[in-house]
Amino acid sequence: MSRRPAVSLVEVLLGLAIAALVAGLLLAGFGKMRASADRIKCTNNLRQLGLAVHDYHDTNDGLPPLTDQGDKAPTGKGLPSLFAHLTPYMEADPWNYRESRPTVEYHAHSSVSFTFEAKRELITEHGGVANTHRRLFLCPSDTTADQLRDVPMILPDGSTGYYATGSYAANGLLAWGTSNITKASPRGTENTILMAERPQVCRTAAGDEVFNLWGVGFYSPHMPAFACLTPADPPHLASTGQAAPVEPLPPESEPILVRIGRRDAAPGLTDFDTPLQRVRDGRCDPRLPGGPHRAGMLVLMADGSTRVLGWDSTPRAFWSLCVPGKTEP
Repeated sequence: MSRRPAVSLVEVLLGLAIAALVAGLLLAGFGKMRASADRIKCTNNLRQLGLAVHDYHDTNDGLPPLTDQGDKAPTGKGLPSLFAHLTPYMEADPWNYRESRPTVEYHAHSSVSFTFEAKRELITEHGGVANTHRRLFLCPSDTTADQLRDVPMILPDGSTGYYATGSYAANGLLAWGTSNITKASPRGTENTILMAERPQVCRTAAGDEVFNLWGVGFYSPHMPAFACLTPADPPHLASTGQAAPVEPLPPESEPILVRIGRRDAAPGLTDFDTPLQRVRDGRCDPRLPGGPHRAGMLVLMADGSTRVLGWDSTPRAFWSLCVPGKTEP
């Protein structure tokens, strides 16, 4: 009777090594597939936001306002935000059907419950409309926060409101609130950035946290915008702390100067290499937009299309897509 040869230790170790290698390749492939799927969802969210902007524009004969402060502000109390203006044009939402919407309901804490009738149904919500998560406002690739809400903010009147985070921001250099999107994009809507990615939470090297709160409708570092500067008048408005280039952009032979926070801030050279930043582990510069994708930052153009701007894009290339005016010859 023949005896079956035993498996040597070397063969066992070789088999385990091959199995581990195959498992690693499968996990890497799965990770890439998941990242690709998440990026597609983020892209679709931006496209839906673009459709909402154009639907709002066609319905109201103009772009929505960026903030609720300054001239022509709907209430002058810092609500609603630009993104709140867009919610009725994106998805079915009981908030859109309420006959009465008290101010407190906009930014209430999640411990506060509201029961109201919408389409002949009684609906109960916990927290205000700006303190809830919106699927289209969150990129699944943005892992800087998870279901974060109840973030307290001091309102212009000195009271406290509570807000939820988002993953997108409006281009603060555009003339939001104007009557025509084409006039707001002199270079052409296909060459003008409308929105870009911005992390829900930005953690600075010093340990500070700056939130991207989609419902904030007043000038603040936490407002859902990038390259937005606070106007000089009235002077009591809070600084955004964001970086924006001096307009118009200078010739290529000259450096681009930026202002930080306010329109009356002194212009100066940048202390950052590029205005685009890839956000990893929540570490980022809150003055700038940024995203988590390996290929680059996703942006929404004013014509409703989307692009991926590679991380090697030059500052001039990016700012030229943000600044609506023409570059000096």
